[in-house]
Amino acid sequence: MGAVHTRRRCFGAACVVLVGGALGLEAGCARFARPVPQQPKVTVTVSMDVSALQALSTPQVRAGLYRQFLSAFEAEQAGIRVRLAGFLGTDAMVAAIIAGSAPDVFPSPAPAYSQFFQKGLLLPLDAYLRRDQVDMGIWSPTLVSAFQTRQGTFALSRDINPWIYAIRLDILDQLGMNYPSADWTHTEFAQLAGSLSVSGQRVGVVFQPGALDFVGILHGFGGAWTNGARTSQTLATAAGIQAGRWLFEDLVWPGFAAIGGDFHIRTNTAAMEEIQANSLLSLYQQLGDRVKWTLYPPPVYPRRRSGNVGAAFWAISAGTAQPEASWTLLQWLAIQPAFQRMMMKAFLFPPALTALIAEWIADIQVVAPGLTGKGLRWVQQSASQGWGAPQPYFAYDTPQAFAVDAKLWQALQQRRTSVQTGFTQADQQVDAIEQAGARAPAVTLRSLRAARARSSVASASVSGHSASGSGQSSAAAG
Repeated sequence: MGAVHTRRRCFGAACVVLVGGALGLEAGCARFARPVPQQPKVTVTVSMDVSALQALSTPQVRAGLYRQFLSAFEAEQAGIRVRLAGFLGTDAMVAAIIAGSAPDVFPSPAPAYSQFFQKGLLLPLDAYLRRDQVDMGIWSPTLVSAFQTRQGTFALSRDINPWIYAIRLDILDQLGMNYPSADWTHTEFAQLAGSLSVSGQRVGVVFQPGALDFVGILHGFGGAWTNGARTSQTLATAAGIQAGRWLFEDLVWPGFAAIGGDFHIRTNTAAMEEIQANSLLSLYQQLGDRVKWTLYPPPVYPRRRSGNVGAAFWAISAGTAQPEASWTLLQWLAIQPAFQRMMMKAFLFPPALTALIAEWIADIQVVAPGLTGKGLRWVQQSASQGWGAPQPYFAYDTPQAFAVDAKLWQALQQRRTSVQTGFTQADQQVDAIEQAGARAPAVTLRSLRAARARSSVASASVSGHSASGSGQSSAAAG
């Protein structure tokens, strides 16, 4: 296996370079109007840690690095002081915002976005984006659309994770098969997957499980997951039916494609596999140079080249007492390159800013030199050209809608329903969930806090009655 340096091994050297160059890191990225100076003695609280970093370094190391960069920010923005807060999961952060104890600025995974903005828990950013003339072209079109809704923009991208394919060329060599071209179509992809067998064993292709990962295929066929208002599901369209039939009839139902699992490509149970950009190092550590393999872009579907795209976001709590200072910090985290450059060099996080993707690839090659020449350019092209649909968000009760789709996918894989019937039934069920949500009273941070206050009063009243009753019982017993 070629040389692989762990992320921790590179961490110290990265810190020296980064801290020394924390200021003035705007080269290669769009410039923006200098934020409005803040009044002295303004303090904002930020949560910067993310769960994906837990295995890469200790909380003390991360906090120390974050603190150094926040000090650089404070030096740029005289009068703003930043306090670090612990990272909270989605439910805990929702509760903290309602209780008024949340950080002013915080990160969260993209699937949680709708849960925050639908409840009125995020500060709208459109006025700030217009005022400071932020060029939305600094991000992939996929990332921009992921956090733009009919109600406005309530978050900015934190990172991007394009999905591409890893292919075992040694298996193709063993079978005497030609390598696919870089502009391979979805039909060629299916034919290749269907013709792969070694010693009588089907090795096929590994897809990640679940309905959400079908969005990339649907997008490639010209379909959409939801309608323009981000509400009702739209699987049962001509493009949706065509995409579903291609996947389940041409690929899944014959049984030569494995659904789910991780890194089957290392065990010869798969010759092709979807992988995320941030999984490249793990894949290389497993395969190294023992076998001949390379990376390929998503295939070309009838309408466009498309794949999955993972993402996360930065947002400002709707309850912040310092919106201007919070926006200034958010700009530094999401729009200026300093923080993203630190994250990609220290933790190999793919940056949301497309201008930094080439630099991130260079960092990957330093850690794993053997990845040079293995098609890393496809990661850069996928990120910059937006090869993929944004993660879907329903306007109402996303968990219930996803549960419907999970059952649909299971029924399709077990051949208990047809594509057209299954898609139609799933759409009807999700539409019913959406309609019920639309009839419910609008939820806002104010209404949530009022409900919380009423609940606290009711709980106190019940506790008081209980305590009173216990006292009477004790007196009677005495």
